[in-house]
Amino acid sequence: MTLHVDFDQFAATVKRLIAEPLVFVARRDHRTCITASDPAKQMLIFSQTKLSIEDAEGVLQKDGMEVRHGYWTEGEPCDPREDGHHVHVAAVSYRSGEDMPGIWVDAYSDLPSTAMVLKALFDEFKETGEVGDLPFEEFVRIANPNVVIVSPVELERFLESKENNCP
Repeated sequence: MTLHVDFDQFAATVKRLIAEPLVFVARRDHRTCITASDPAKQMLIFSQTKLSIEDAEGVLQKDGMEVRHGYWTEGEPCDPREDGHHVHVAAVSYRSGEDMPGIWVDAYSDLPSTAMVLKALFDEFKETGEVGDLPFEEFVRIANPNVVIVSPVELERFLESKENNCP
């Protein structure tokens, strides 16, 4: 059984329901997940906050909580991305045979170089027959591509700005 509570009520709820509370914190996307559990009672208490892990730890410690890094799960209430599994998004605009430019998007677990992104685009177009026997260098010259790579940190900032500006 999982109890979801607001972050500002988390410490008080844990103190009330768990005899020897040990709180775990982990980062999930652009939020910090906080969990505490009493396996004997089959109880999981879950909360999340926009605060960084360090700031959330500070608040919890002020409230008398012992804090560790990690998370309890029952189902998937908190599924933080492990290090190395953050997404880098690459977008390429290119001159197409249409009135509008083409756009191609791909995702990478590690930061790709511009050359890697262009090669992946070229290989996909080659595979689908869109470029025929055109050499890579000629494809780049004709397509006049513009590559943008968005890091996980930038993606997180985009999400946070939308949350802060949307009701």
